[in-house]
Amino acid sequence: MRAEVSIESPHRENQSLPQQRFGRKGARLFAAVLLAASGLLHAATSELPDIGDTSATTLSPEQEARIGKQMMRSLRRNKLINDDTALNQYIQNLGHRLSAYSGADHQSFTFFIVNDPAINAFAMPGGYVGVNAGLIVASDSENELASVLAHEISHVTQHHLARSYEKANKMNLPMTAAVIAAILLGSHDPQAGEAALMASLAGSAQMQLDFTRANEQEADRVGIQLLAQAGFDPRGMSSFFQRLQKETRYYGSGLPEFLSTHPVTTNRIAEAEDRESQYPPVTVHDSENYHTTKAQLRLLMSRDIDDLITRTKANIGKGRYSNLAEEQFTLALALRERGKYPEARALLQTLMKQAPGRIAYVHALAQTESLAGNTEEALKLYRRGLDLYPGNIELTLSYAKTLIQANQADTAVDMMQKFTHAHSDMPEGYKLLADAQSSAGHEAFSHAAYAEYYALCDEFHSAIDQLNLALLVKDKDFYQTSSIEARLTQLKQLEKQQKLDSME
Repeated sequence: MRAEVSIESPHRENQSLPQQRFGRKGARLFAAVLLAASGLLHAATSELPDIGDTSATTLSPEQEARIGKQMMRSLRRNKLINDDTALNQYIQNLGHRLSAYSGADHQSFTFFIVNDPAINAFAMPGGYVGVNAGLIVASDSENELASVLAHEISHVTQHHLARSYEKANKMNLPMTAAVIAAILLGSHDPQAGEAALMASLAGSAQMQLDFTRANEQEADRVGIQLLAQAGFDPRGMSSFFQRLQKETRYYGSGLPEFLSTHPVTTNRIAEAEDRESQYPPVTVHDSENYHTTKAQLRLLMSRDIDDLITRTKANIGKGRYSNLAEEQFTLALALRERGKYPEARALLQTLMKQAPGRIAYVHALAQTESLAGNTEEALKLYRRGLDLYPGNIELTLSYAKTLIQANQADTAVDMMQKFTHAHSDMPEGYKLLADAQSSAGHEAFSHAAYAEYYALCDEFHSAIDQLNLALLVKDKDFYQTSSIEARLTQLKQLEKQQKLDSME
């Protein structure tokens, strides 16, 4: 859902993270940025081309990709993108299951979770689709969550952003840059960032409203098609709309101005239900990964862990839950967070008996044992899990971390070298390889691995700094030095191109 679904219900538990990290003004700034970004990125004319047709757009795919990368860098710099491996795998798998039916074979997609409790999701140029942690927690089924992603995928495939440039006389390109600048400015001075953002948006706000309704109608229609084709129940979209409509009542007259002009209306719900009725009913069961993801995010978004423990215990005792395993897993994670390892262990062992092969439970129990000081037991659990699921990314990374803690850094180095060779596009792998190399006393290799980590995050300046540090380390042979110097030349060229791209 675009900006009009960015709603925070006052009775939810998941509302504090942006305030903890940026303060109240910083949290408001980010909400405003997403609100603005959605308005910029989702505007469109009422005359829509076919899926995949870029002939009527004023932006090339390369330009869209560059803008999207710029915005992703801004979000990363502000520590807003969730970097948990398992959570990212889940949202990527769900998103790609839907995008496979989009008909846009030329379009790549990147799905990510934003560490924000507001109920919101948004699409950015270049196929980047973000969904807030708060929205995932607020969903009642995987169908509902899939409907949000399908809606946002449709904004991308229908080229809503690119066509809005033509309609708005290309005013949106500098506006997008202004939003990015406001994010960066807000990270240092939230009040100044908020003022800059509001000033930059004032000139084009009304222009954007002229296109929003047609844009949303098209994204709803195409999104419902995607849901059906991907094997989900299309009725998840109207179901989520209905609950969003109820959520808006908590705001009363305090509803944000931009949000108030784009409500989830009764008419929009009726239109969705009418489209959905064209498809036969489908019974779809939530995946267990959906419930374990929600449990992890409930903990992440909670402002009061003790209160979360109390309420979750009450929910279990009184039968107030839609999925018992999700409730128990949430409780186990919260107990572990509070250092109550025996209670957490008992719950996780119970869950593992019910589902012995579930990776999330094996991983959580191994982490619990590691935190409790039972390192050898944790290593055994990781090995057992990897025997069941060879090459599993989540277990492999955590196993390597525990090996480093157990003073087995050389083993961790070997493991992470193989991992980064197989997953050369994963920043987390290089970061962990760097830690392992450092623990093993290989400082030059550690700096080189950190350089690759920063390069994959498009932080070329930091990557260059790491390679310069690697060159200062003694005891390198000629081959190592030459390799570092060659990579340094490449990264300087990439940094130069990045600066040129940001000026266009």
